[in-house]
Amino acid sequence: MRSKEHIKTVILALLVLMSLVLTYMTWKFTPDLQTVDKETNKDHASQSIGKTNNVDMSEVITPYQIIYSKADHSEGMVASRQNVSTVLKPLKNQHVTHSDQMHSDHNLIIPDLTDEFLVLDFTYDMPLATYLGDVLNISAKVPSNFKFNRLLIDQSHDNKIQLYAISKNRHDVVRMTLSSKASSVNKTVAALKKDMEPYSEMITNKDTIDSATHIFAPKSPKHLKSYRTIYNHISVDKMNSVLFNDSVVVRSAKNGATTYNNNTGVANYDNKTEKYKYNNLSEDKATSKNMHETIPGTFDYINEHGGFTDDFRLFHTDNKSGQLTYQMFLNGRPTFNSGDLNTVKVSWSEDGIYSYARALLKSNVTIDSGEKDEKLQGAEKVRSALANNPNIDFEKVNNITIGYKRVDQSDKDDIEVQRNSEFKPHWYIEYDGKWYAYDNDGGLE
Repeated sequence: MRSKEHIKTVILALLVLMSLVLTYMTWKFTPDLQTVDKETNKDHASQSIGKTNNVDMSEVITPYQIIYSKADHSEGMVASRQNVSTVLKPLKNQHVTHSDQMHSDHNLIIPDLTDEFLVLDFTYDMPLATYLGDVLNISAKVPSNFKFNRLLIDQSHDNKIQLYAISKNRHDVVRMTLSSKASSVNKTVAALKKDMEPYSEMITNKDTIDSATHIFAPKSPKHLKSYRTIYNHISVDKMNSVLFNDSVVVRSAKNGATTYNNNTGVANYDNKTEKYKYNNLSEDKATSKNMHETIPGTFDYINEHGGFTDDFRLFHTDNKSGQLTYQMFLNGRPTFNSGDLNTVKVSWSEDGIYSYARALLKSNVTIDSGEKDEKLQGAEKVRSALANNPNIDFEKVNNITIGYKRVDQSDKDDIEVQRNSEFKPHWYIEYDGKWYAYDNDGGLE
């Protein structure tokens, strides 16, 4: 009997001791957060195709040219990232002390516009409230549905910065007075002016006859270089990991074209053209046409997953379909390619990305091609040729600028680098809302 009691006492003592040891170990336990972080970072990296969050919105939602207009003389420059940053610096984080909207049924004339101002030209309609809030960090009461594609930077009668956002049809303008002094803009002009070149002011229709609405283009473009770019490929698996919420199934693979799908979406990839396209399959979703949501939403989504693998900038907004086109720029100039190998096309829905299309290529090396610098026809000669072409309705010419024509060449000898391109300077015309290469004989390609 005594031995049984002794055994019970020993067992109880052991249980108490074990309890104390376990309690101590629990108190002293520290999870290996470094390992967790490594796993988290690994998962995040697997869901990106480039450097994540590597660009600011002001580098993507940006003008394509900067113009300085003084009296009857205009100078301008390409909108490189550095140039745009310099222009926007005195505008950011300011306060709008006054704003109003003006409308004209005929040619837009701004009575209080001085004879010296800066022009920022965009290739797309941009909601003013979105640009002020998300790009300039300015809180202002402006018409929520107002869109613009030209911004004038001027000074008010009391030497404050005054902005004029002009609609694409050149009939409406929103005037805004900022809290900061115009002297900061004068310093900006002085800093940029040394790198500007003469620009021509052109009139194409009754809506572009005022100084605020002229079409501007380089007067006598010369010393233009050509470039050669070698590309690396983006993994299809990387793209699938970004766009699909869970595992995907290869539904079919034939003649180089492969289809991937799951319960939420479907993607197609053609390894001959290197083009990838994803579509959301949810029947309860629809493409958003609200650019207040679509522009910031698509920018954040692409940026978070490293999709801005090159200098991609917003280039076109389709208010009917809701699709946005981000286009590749080179040295501040837009690049053009008939096969859409230089664009990212996306649309948005209430719950996120709705469609996503791009070539699975990203620049590896871009170098001077070594060819002789080019001199293009002058802007006035281009204007005259277009105006005298009976097959062109000159009133539908919306923009004239210089871009780069992308000519692609295959290089299948290298497994890792299978494509290279040459970028050659060329005149481009926005005609009736679409961009065309000028064919040097007064027509459009």
